[in-house]
Amino acid sequence: MSRPLPIGVIGAARYAQAIADHDAALPGARVSRWVPSPCGQDRARAAGLAERTGAEFSTDWEAVARDPALRALLILSSDPGRRAAVEVALSAGKVVLSPLPLVTTQEEVDRLAAAQARGRGVLLAPSALRYTPAGSTTLRMVADGEFGTLQSLYAGGRFPREDRAQGGPGVLEEAGWEVFDFLLAAAPAPIARVHAQTGALFGPGTVDTATLIIRFEDNMVATIDLSRCLPPSIPTAPMGEIEVELIGSRQAVRLEPYATSLTLFGPRAIHRPWVDDPVVAMVRDVVRAASGEADPGDGVAHLRRAMALMDAAR
Repeated sequence: MSRPLPIGVIGAARYAQAIADHDAALPGARVSRWVPSPCGQDRARAAGLAERTGAEFSTDWEAVARDPALRALLILSSDPGRRAAVEVALSAGKVVLSPLPLVTTQEEVDRLAAAQARGRGVLLAPSALRYTPAGSTTLRMVADGEFGTLQSLYAGGRFPREDRAQGGPGVLEEAGWEVFDFLLAAAPAPIARVHAQTGALFGPGTVDTATLIIRFEDNMVATIDLSRCLPPSIPTAPMGEIEVELIGSRQAVRLEPYATSLTLFGPRAIHRPWVDDPVVAMVRDVVRAASGEADPGDGVAHLRRAMALMDAAR
């Protein structure tokens, strides 16, 4: 049996917490070094996660990003500074996992592309939706032609209502990346048109509802409804309630990719997942890319398509 691939982790956001909560060996990998995000505000959390996983802890993220002993890095921070860490790691030739949302403009995508070209690094920037068991199985069926010609896709996302000050990020920015990533993985054709309508329907403040109709050049049509509409009394999974329907010329499927937990009701709702967090499957692909076992594809090109779709929706 080959030795586990030593990897480094930068940051302590939700996916980092899921890595530490995984009560089993990671698939083909072990966390060797752990550092806070470039902003340094999650230092205490990162130190705690490093202790739980037995990883060496330090505060020099640039040294970890360039460490020749680490072939791969998981950049799991939620602050904007993580883009700088991704750039440094790609320039150093690393296989880099940094889940969406990663960028906000095409100029930032260009910078990542330049860093990748300099160091011949590999970028994986997926969403959790694409790596859920239901999501990954469905995309594999699409790729294998089991649906025939894909004709339509519907994705609906419902999330808890929150009191937000005017001017904060709307539901499109917060939840759109997740759905766009899955949609573009299923539909490789260029986008012909995007129609979008947004509004604040459930209270004053930022945009809490977005509806999009997207037509592709092969005539496939996608409809997306995103809404921060659920009252606090309704317990939801951390990723909200998401449903997806795909209709092809041969068959159709409806899935609820995050319906993978038990909810225990008491003074508060507690979710107990019964499948691995999607980040564990992402790590498996990181190991395959680092070992040359599988071609991860062009992550920057996929990110560029997602950024273009977000720009059009905006």
